[in-house]
Amino acid sequence: MAAKATTKVQPAIQPIKQNNKTLFIIVSALAILVSIVYSYKLKWLGDDIFIALRYVQNLLAGNGLVYNKGERVEGFTDFLWIMLISFFTWMKRDPLNTVQVLGILSSVGTLILCSVITYKISNRSKAFIIPFITLALALNYDYNTWATSGLETALFSFLLCSAFYSFFFSEMKEPKRYVVSGLFLCLALLTRPDTLLIVFLANLLFVCNQLFFKKEVVKIIKSVLFFNLAVLVIYVPYFLWRYNYYGFIFPNTYYDKLGNESFYSKGFQYIWLYFKPHFVSILAFILPLPIIFRLVKKNFIINLKEFLSDKWNCAFIASLKIVLLYLIFFVAKVGGDFMYARFIIPVAPFIYFIVFYSVLKLVKPKRVNIVLGILVLAGFIETNIRMDVFKAQDKNGKEITTWNGDVSDERYVYTTYYPMAEEIKMGKALHNCFDGIDARMLIKGGQACMGYFANFSYIQEFHGLTDTLIAHSKVDHRERIGHEKHGTIEYFESKEINFVFPIHARPITKDTFRFANIIFEPYQIRTEIITYNSKLISQLRAKLGENFQYTDFPAYLDNYIETRLSTEPYDKLKADYDNFYLYYFKHNDDKERENKFTAALQSKKV
Repeated sequence: MAAKATTKVQPAIQPIKQNNKTLFIIVSALAILVSIVYSYKLKWLGDDIFIALRYVQNLLAGNGLVYNKGERVEGFTDFLWIMLISFFTWMKRDPLNTVQVLGILSSVGTLILCSVITYKISNRSKAFIIPFITLALALNYDYNTWATSGLETALFSFLLCSAFYSFFFSEMKEPKRYVVSGLFLCLALLTRPDTLLIVFLANLLFVCNQLFFKKEVVKIIKSVLFFNLAVLVIYVPYFLWRYNYYGFIFPNTYYDKLGNESFYSKGFQYIWLYFKPHFVSILAFILPLPIIFRLVKKNFIINLKEFLSDKWNCAFIASLKIVLLYLIFFVAKVGGDFMYARFIIPVAPFIYFIVFYSVLKLVKPKRVNIVLGILVLAGFIETNIRMDVFKAQDKNGKEITTWNGDVSDERYVYTTYYPMAEEIKMGKALHNCFDGIDARMLIKGGQACMGYFANFSYIQEFHGLTDTLIAHSKVDHRERIGHEKHGTIEYFESKEINFVFPIHARPITKDTFRFANIIFEPYQIRTEIITYNSKLISQLRAKLGENFQYTDFPAYLDNYIETRLSTEPYDKLKADYDNFYLYYFKHNDDKERENKFTAALQSKKV
């Protein structure tokens, strides 16, 4: 009976035809070339990379790994990425080119690994099987988009694929195979902290597999130690350093984006927004079902042991579990992201691997390439559907590309609404305006590029990415992911922030006396003065002349004292004085005017 049961489990791959190595290499190379051209054509830079670049700037200037000199705040999650950028910047390479070149190289590395995996499977079956995973990724608009975003997405995906390949498909023997695959996982952990979940799952699956096959306890312990050697030798010392340096277990962005809380409703919406147009990827959760059903139908333990005796079958099961658990317990739990597809692209190669391997197990050998070819062609349709995700109409009925709920097409935003070339020019112009003036600036979301090139001596990020007090503050209700926390005007005044640049949307206050304009052709930048520093204002006025348009606040106070001080009721006068104190009196020695307010308040109170 046992022998009969085991015959129901198919071998890893059924024989098809004689393998054609040359044809396989040509198809893979063309797919990789298409991806390189595609990525280059879509090249852009996301605003968040300029937060990382300011850390690089300060590190190389000898100020430490900080956003602002003297403030140790871990406003990034991609340590290894920042170290790579720092190295090439130190080597006199342009950091903007560096991040895009590294991104494309990481993407190409992932595609090569996927091709090699497919070829190994083809070679075992002595059949030509099209490099489906490589082709599917090469045609995936979002995979290619994030390759040149400047962010660590492509590198993270490459490191995960490298760990996967090293463990399941390399020819290395134990324990070297465990050490190398563990090293890649460690590097991924240094690149993105959510790798902790994958490391935990990988260890759990690894131990369960060893126990299932009744390996000796001593051997299991040794294997686990080898697998985690890099984490113990590299990551643990790094963690102790960064905890001592920054003071918190997780990066500041983890607390700022409420990573410790759950927001499943928005998270599953984010996941569905990706899979709805990428309908081929949905098959990764459907096709494995009949394969699993065969295992559980009869003599489950015997069938499972036979199935898992093939390490490529183990790769299939591991991919399925990691993708599912990663999407549920990380992506969905944290509420997804405001950047479309960013959190899903790193596991896209595994999603396509599941589809690929499932087709090989379910479809008759002579039809495998036909089915895979149809799925590849579907990639062209997916791109068109994907673009429809962000289409809408303005009030005049004109079609525009916009946000879908709280999720945005980041590339479109920074190539249309906030063109990066314009942000760079604006930043450089502001740098010329404020060069030699020790001003403290506030930037809102989408202004990190401008702030980086303006190179202000101090920059406050509005949403708290680089501020521990804002990041650890509470929110009453959940809103758009990554934008739920922000400082108050009182908080920014307490930090003696001088200006917020520029005002693209609503200002922070309704005080018209705070509004100012800085003019330098072809720009006229509207700004808001957070705290009025007479010395700084005088320096700026002397440097820019009539190109700095602002309200002379001492003159404004004189007018207020003359026309309103005696007539305003106590409550209104008290509110105005409190506002004026944080804006002006606290930062300037002007006791004569301030005493007039305090005297008037005292008389009205009596």
